Amino acid sequence: MHHLPDTQQSWWQLTVIQMAGWMSLPTLATSILILQKNSFWGAVATIIVGNAILWFIRLGIVSMSHKKRQSTLDISRDYLGHYGGYFIAVLLLLSTLFWYITQTSVASNTITHLITFQEDAKIDKFAQVSVFLGVMSTFLCMEGIVLLRRLSTLSFPILFVCFFIIFFSLPDRTLAVNGNPTTLVGLSLVLATNLGISADFPTFFRHSRSWGDSVKALIVIQLVSILLGIFSLYFGSLIMKSFEINQKLVMAEANGILYYAIILFIFFSVISANVANVYSASVGWEVLAPASLIGRKEYLILGLGLTIIFILFSKLPLEGLLEFSDTSLVFLCLILVVGFLVSRWKKEPPSSFLKGTYFVAWVSATLSYLLHHYYFKTLPVLVLGFSVILSVLALSLFIIKLRPSLKS
Repeated sequence: MHHLPDTQQSWWQLTVIQMAGWMSLPTLATSILILQKNSFWGAVATIIVGNAILWFIRLGIVSMSHKKRQSTLDISRDYLGHYGGYFIAVLLLLSTLFWYITQTSVASNTITHLITFQEDAKIDKFAQVSVFLGVMSTFLCMEGIVLLRRLSTLSFPILFVCFFIIFFSLPDRTLAVNGNPTTLVGLSLVLATNLGISADFPTFFRHSRSWGDSVKALIVIQLVSILLGIFSLYFGSLIMKSFEINQKLVMAEANGILYYAIILFIFFSVISANVANVYSASVGWEVLAPASLIGRKEYLILGLGLTIIFILFSKLPLEGLLEFSDTSLVFLCLILVVGFLVSRWKKEPPSSFLKGTYFVAWVSATLSYLLHHYYFKTLPVLVLGFSVILSVLALSLFIIKLRPSLKS
């Protein structure tokens, strides 16, 4: 196992790494989706309750890795077994690939339409912008967590200021009275869009200076998330149903403060997200790649590889694959939390049989996404998957009762 660098990160550094890698206008659009089925105060309550639940879940996940400074993959092998770890390594790489392509495509497409290029019309401006963003991301990920920390420390204040400049510069911030009841109907959406990210927390929080810094960072992350989520409720005129920027609105304000704030926000958010995703994927790469390709060169390989794959496949519709991989990460998060609680209750690490059970439960829950997509569209995928997980665990308990020797 190679030496883990940069293990003295403060609560502020832990916070900015997460927030800079998470903040993007399409991601913040979750608030708009909640408002479509809820009243304003119902949406606010949903955002607050959802983030409170996320805080407890993330606290549990981070506590799992604190003592041994384990990554998400290390913890996955503890609960899903050695071979299960290989599946998670592949999942982390695929998830990074799909997110990289999606985020870079949205950013490149928006920047291409917002900025006027004085070039031949035959030149593919989208490809030019994409390659530029890819090369920048590759350059900034070459030093791993060290450069990611420095980048995030710079990016987050810029993103935060740009966010509120965008908010106060919007020509229309009125909320139409939609007549929706005040409920927590969007709670599953808040959890589903954030639990996949939560599964990755150990990889980043293993660099924490202390347990106290980790707890402070988690508190600040959730408080800032609540603040941004509530303000994002007013972004309905800026973000369209396709989660893309309303370019007509922005171009109407061309050369104004809104115009420049959005361009800066998009640029720094996609670069920060790409670099964070590459670091997240590196733990999977270290399991699958030969030892000669691990170290500083792995970030270069991942960065350039993702950029090349993006150029080749950016035109393909990957929304379904992205949702599938993200859903699988959500269920991984739930499995790890359940496994942690069971181990605390039994006061012992999971047995080989239990590791196999967790692996089967994770695979079954992931495959339930297909059932949801084709047969149970009205049932939230989070509810369906969690039901599958509980069913597999219940079945394993029944088997253990029949064969007590499997407990060990």
